[in-house]
Amino acid sequence: MRKTAKLRKITLSAIMALSLTLTGCGKAKVETTDTVQWFNNTYAVLTVLNERDYRVYSGSRPNPVDKALAKTVLENSWSVTDRASADESFQWLLDEGHRVSMAEELSYLAEMGLADVPEDQRLEAILTNFDLEEQQAEQYVNWFALYEQYGENTAAAWDYSRAMWLLSYYYLADYYTEEEALDQSLALAQTIQTTFDSWDSFMESYFAGYEYWSEESSDERRKIYTTLKLSTNSPFSLDWNTPLEKTW
Repeated sequence: MRKTAKLRKITLSAIMALSLTLTGCGKAKVETTDTVQWFNNTYAVLTVLNERDYRVYSGSRPNPVDKALAKTVLENSWSVTDRASADESFQWLLDEGHRVSMAEELSYLAEMGLADVPEDQRLEAILTNFDLEEQQAEQYVNWFALYEQYGENTAAAWDYSRAMWLLSYYYLADYYTEEEALDQSLALAQTIQTTFDSWDSFMESYFAGYEYWSEESSDERRKIYTTLKLSTNSPFSLDWNTPLEKTW
Protein backbone atom coordinates (compact mmCIF):
# COMPACT_ATOMS: atom_id res chain seq x y z
CA MET A 1 0.00 0.00 0.00
CA ARG A 2 2.81 2.40 0.84
CA LYS A 3 4.48 1.84 -2.52
CA THR A 4 1.20 2.42 -4.33
CA ALA A 5 0.51 5.63 -2.43
CA LYS A 6 4.03 6.87 -3.03
CA LEU A 7 3.85 6.05 -6.71
CA ARG A 8 0.55 7.91 -7.00
CA LYS A 9 2.08 10.95 -5.31
CA ILE A 10 5.14 10.96 -7.56
CA THR A 11 3.00 10.47 -10.65
CA LEU A 12 0.75 13.39 -9.74
CA SER A 13 3.76 15.62 -9.07
CA ALA A 14 5.27 14.68 -12.41
CA ILE A 15 2.02 15.45 -14.19
CA MET A 16 1.82 18.85 -12.48
CA ALA A 17 5.40 19.69 -13.38
CA LEU A 18 4.92 18.73 -17.02
CA SER A 19 1.62 20.57 -17.11
CA LEU A 20 3.26 23.81 -16.01
CA THR A 21 5.73 23.56 -18.89
CA LEU A 22 2.85 23.19 -21.34
CA THR A 23 0.70 26.02 -20.03
CA GLY A 24 0.06 28.27 -23.00
CA CYS A 25 0.84 25.57 -25.55
CA GLY A 26 -2.78 24.86 -26.34
CA LYS A 27 -5.33 27.16 -27.86
CA ALA A 28 -7.50 28.93 -25.29
CA LYS A 29 -11.04 27.90 -26.14
CA VAL A 30 -12.61 30.31 -23.63
CA GLU A 31 -12.06 34.03 -24.15
CA THR A 32 -11.40 35.87 -20.90
CA THR A 33 -14.14 38.49 -21.01
CA ASP A 34 -15.18 40.47 -17.93
CA THR A 35 -17.81 37.84 -17.18
CA VAL A 36 -15.34 34.97 -17.42
CA GLN A 37 -12.79 36.86 -15.32
CA TRP A 38 -15.53 37.37 -12.72
CA PHE A 39 -15.93 33.59 -12.68
CA ASN A 40 -12.17 33.16 -12.32
CA ASN A 41 -12.05 35.57 -9.39
CA THR A 42 -14.40 33.45 -7.31
CA TYR A 43 -11.71 30.77 -6.99
CA ALA A 44 -8.57 32.83 -7.73
CA VAL A 45 -7.04 32.09 -4.33
CA LEU A 46 -7.18 28.36 -5.02
CA THR A 47 -5.81 28.95 -8.52
CA VAL A 48 -2.78 30.68 -7.03
CA LEU A 49 -2.31 27.91 -4.48
CA ASN A 50 -2.31 25.44 -7.38
CA GLU A 51 0.23 27.60 -9.25
CA ARG A 52 -2.13 28.16 -12.16
CA ASP A 53 -3.15 31.28 -14.10
CA TYR A 54 -6.16 33.12 -12.62
CA ARG A 55 -6.63 35.05 -15.88
CA VAL A 56 -7.42 31.88 -17.84
CA TYR A 57 -10.61 29.89 -17.37
CA SER A 58 -9.86 26.67 -15.44
CA GLY A 59 -6.37 28.02 -14.75
CA SER A 60 -4.67 26.79 -17.91
CA ARG A 61 -5.06 26.45 -21.63
CA PRO A 62 -6.47 23.02 -22.58
CA ASN A 63 -3.89 20.38 -23.42
CA PRO A 64 -3.67 16.60 -22.91
CA VAL A 65 -1.49 16.85 -19.82
CA ASP A 66 -3.81 19.28 -18.06
CA LYS A 67 -6.77 17.09 -18.94
CA ALA A 68 -5.03 14.15 -17.25
CA LEU A 69 -4.14 16.32 -14.27
CA ALA A 70 -7.71 17.55 -13.91
CA LYS A 71 -9.02 13.99 -13.96
CA THR A 72 -6.49 12.94 -11.31
CA VAL A 73 -7.27 15.88 -9.03
CA LEU A 74 -11.01 15.39 -9.36
CA GLU A 75 -10.76 11.70 -8.57
CA ASN A 76 -8.39 12.09 -5.61
CA SER A 77 -10.10 15.10 -4.03
CA TRP A 78 -13.74 14.66 -5.01
CA SER A 79 -14.16 11.01 -6.09
CA VAL A 80 -15.30 12.37 -9.45
CA THR A 81 -14.58 9.91 -12.24
CA ASP A 82 -17.34 10.54 -14.79
CA ARG A 83 -20.27 12.77 -15.69
CA ALA A 84 -22.61 11.25 -13.09
CA SER A 85 -20.22 11.70 -10.16
CA ALA A 86 -19.39 15.19 -11.40
CA ASP A 87 -23.07 16.12 -11.32
CA GLU A 88 -23.42 14.63 -7.84
CA SER A 89 -20.54 16.59 -6.28
CA PHE A 90 -21.63 19.83 -7.89
CA GLN A 91 -25.23 19.39 -6.75
CA TRP A 92 -24.10 18.60 -3.19
CA LEU A 93 -22.30 21.93 -3.04
CA LEU A 94 -25.39 23.75 -4.33
CA ASP A 95 -27.77 22.01 -1.94
CA GLU A 96 -25.71 21.59 1.20
CA GLY A 97 -21.93 21.86 1.17
CA HIS A 98 -20.54 22.90 4.55
CA ARG A 99 -22.69 26.00 4.97
CA VAL A 100 -25.68 23.99 6.23
CA SER A 101 -23.92 22.31 9.16
CA MET A 102 -22.08 25.52 10.01
CA ALA A 103 -25.33 27.51 10.02
CA GLU A 104 -26.90 24.90 12.30
CA GLU A 105 -24.10 25.36 14.84
CA LEU A 106 -24.32 29.13 14.68
CA SER A 107 -28.11 28.96 14.97
CA TYR A 108 -27.62 26.97 18.17
CA LEU A 109 -25.41 29.75 19.54
CA ALA A 110 -28.16 32.22 18.68
CA GLU A 111 -30.70 30.07 20.54
CA MET A 112 -28.33 30.05 23.52
CA GLY A 113 -28.54 33.86 23.55
CA LEU A 114 -25.15 34.81 22.12
CA ALA A 115 -26.74 37.60 20.07
CA ASP A 116 -27.71 39.31 23.33
CA VAL A 117 -24.15 39.23 24.64
CA PRO A 118 -22.05 42.36 23.94
CA GLU A 119 -19.51 41.66 21.21
CA ASP A 120 -16.54 42.22 23.51
CA GLN A 121 -17.88 39.58 25.92
CA ARG A 122 -18.76 36.85 23.43
CA LEU A 123 -15.35 35.17 23.53
CA GLU A 124 -15.58 34.75 27.28
CA ALA A 125 -19.16 33.49 27.00
CA ILE A 126 -18.18 30.80 24.49
CA LEU A 127 -15.13 29.72 26.51
CA THR A 128 -17.28 29.48 29.64
CA ASN A 129 -19.99 27.36 28.04
CA PHE A 130 -18.10 25.21 25.55
CA ASP A 131 -14.99 23.04 25.66
CA LEU A 132 -12.99 24.91 23.04
CA GLU A 133 -9.47 26.23 22.71
CA GLU A 134 -9.25 30.02 22.63
CA GLN A 135 -8.38 30.11 18.93
CA GLN A 136 -11.45 28.00 18.12
CA ALA A 137 -13.63 30.19 20.29
CA GLU A 138 -12.32 33.30 18.53
CA GLN A 139 -13.28 31.75 15.20
CA TYR A 140 -16.82 31.13 16.44
CA VAL A 141 -17.05 34.74 17.56
CA ASN A 142 -16.02 35.90 14.10
CA TRP A 143 -18.32 33.42 12.36
CA PHE A 144 -21.25 34.47 14.52
CA ALA A 145 -20.75 38.10 13.49
CA LEU A 146 -21.04 36.96 9.86
CA TYR A 147 -24.03 34.82 10.77
CA GLU A 148 -25.84 37.88 12.11
CA GLN A 149 -25.41 39.43 8.66
CA TYR A 150 -25.80 36.47 6.31
CA GLY A 151 -27.66 33.80 8.30
CA GLU A 152 -27.70 30.48 6.45
CA ASN A 153 -25.33 31.95 3.83
CA THR A 154 -22.53 32.59 6.34
CA ALA A 155 -20.21 30.10 4.62
CA ALA A 156 -21.97 30.06 1.24
CA ALA A 157 -18.97 31.57 -0.54
CA TRP A 158 -16.84 28.59 0.48
CA ASP A 159 -19.29 26.19 -1.18
CA TYR A 160 -19.95 28.42 -4.17
CA SER A 161 -16.28 29.09 -4.81
CA ARG A 162 -15.54 25.38 -4.93
CA ALA A 163 -18.57 24.78 -7.13
CA MET A 164 -17.31 27.40 -9.60
CA TRP A 165 -13.88 25.77 -9.55
CA LEU A 166 -15.39 22.33 -10.12
CA LEU A 167 -17.23 23.56 -13.19
CA SER A 168 -14.00 24.86 -14.69
CA TYR A 169 -12.24 21.56 -14.00
CA TYR A 170 -15.17 19.57 -15.38
CA TYR A 171 -14.58 21.49 -18.60
CA LEU A 172 -10.84 20.84 -18.46
CA ALA A 173 -11.42 17.12 -17.83
CA ASP A 174 -14.02 16.89 -20.61
CA TYR A 175 -16.82 15.87 -18.25
CA TYR A 176 -18.73 19.02 -19.28
CA THR A 177 -18.62 20.81 -22.58
CA GLU A 178 -17.38 24.39 -22.67
CA GLU A 179 -20.92 25.72 -23.01
CA GLU A 180 -22.30 23.53 -20.22
CA ALA A 181 -19.59 24.62 -17.78
CA LEU A 182 -19.90 28.30 -18.65
CA ASP A 183 -23.71 28.30 -18.65
CA GLN A 184 -23.82 26.76 -15.18
CA SER A 185 -21.07 29.11 -14.03
CA LEU A 186 -23.15 32.06 -15.18
CA ALA A 187 -26.23 30.87 -13.30
CA LEU A 188 -24.26 30.32 -10.10
CA ALA A 189 -22.32 33.58 -10.47
CA GLN A 190 -25.60 35.49 -10.64
CA THR A 191 -26.66 33.84 -7.38
CA ILE A 192 -23.34 34.74 -5.78
CA GLN A 193 -23.58 38.32 -6.96
CA THR A 194 -26.98 38.81 -5.33
CA THR A 195 -25.98 37.02 -2.10
CA PHE A 196 -22.93 39.21 -1.37
CA ASP A 197 -22.18 42.85 -2.11
CA SER A 198 -18.43 42.96 -2.71
CA TRP A 199 -15.34 40.83 -3.22
CA ASP A 200 -14.42 41.48 0.41
CA SER A 201 -17.73 40.21 1.77
CA PHE A 202 -17.57 37.18 -0.51
CA MET A 203 -14.05 36.37 0.60
CA GLU A 204 -14.86 36.77 4.31
CA SER A 205 -17.54 34.13 3.85
CA TYR A 206 -15.06 31.98 1.92
CA PHE A 207 -12.47 32.24 4.70
CA ALA A 208 -15.06 31.38 7.34
CA GLY A 209 -16.10 28.27 5.43
CA TYR A 210 -12.50 27.24 4.88
CA GLU A 211 -11.75 27.59 8.60
CA TYR A 212 -14.83 25.59 9.52
CA TRP A 213 -14.00 22.81 7.07
CA SER A 214 -10.25 22.61 7.65
CA GLU A 215 -10.22 23.47 11.38
CA GLU A 216 -7.20 25.58 10.54
CA SER A 217 -6.32 29.24 10.14
CA SER A 218 -7.14 30.95 6.86
CA ASP A 219 -4.08 33.22 7.14
CA GLU A 220 -2.32 31.80 4.07
CA ARG A 221 -5.38 32.25 1.87
CA ARG A 222 -6.04 35.72 3.27
CA LYS A 223 -2.49 36.70 2.40
CA ILE A 224 -2.96 35.50 -1.18
CA TYR A 225 -6.17 37.49 -1.51
CA THR A 226 -4.56 40.64 -0.09
CA THR A 227 -1.58 40.25 -2.42
CA LEU A 228 -3.86 39.85 -5.43
CA LYS A 229 -5.93 42.88 -4.41
CA LEU A 230 -2.85 45.08 -4.12
CA SER A 231 -1.14 43.81 -7.26
CA THR A 232 -0.82 45.81 -10.45
CA ASN A 233 -3.80 45.13 -12.70
CA SER A 234 -5.46 43.25 -9.85
CA PRO A 235 -8.19 40.84 -10.98
CA PHE A 236 -10.26 42.18 -8.09
CA SER A 237 -10.31 45.65 -9.61
CA LEU A 238 -13.12 44.18 -11.70
CA ASP A 239 -16.28 45.66 -10.23
CA TRP A 240 -18.33 43.26 -8.15
CA ASN A 241 -21.48 44.53 -9.87
CA THR A 242 -20.12 43.90 -13.35
CA PRO A 243 -23.04 42.88 -15.59
CA LEU A 244 -22.76 39.11 -15.99
CA GLU A 245 -23.80 38.00 -19.43
CA LYS A 246 -23.24 35.18 -21.86
CA THR A 247 -20.17 36.00 -23.93
CA TRP A 248 -19.37 32.58 -25.37
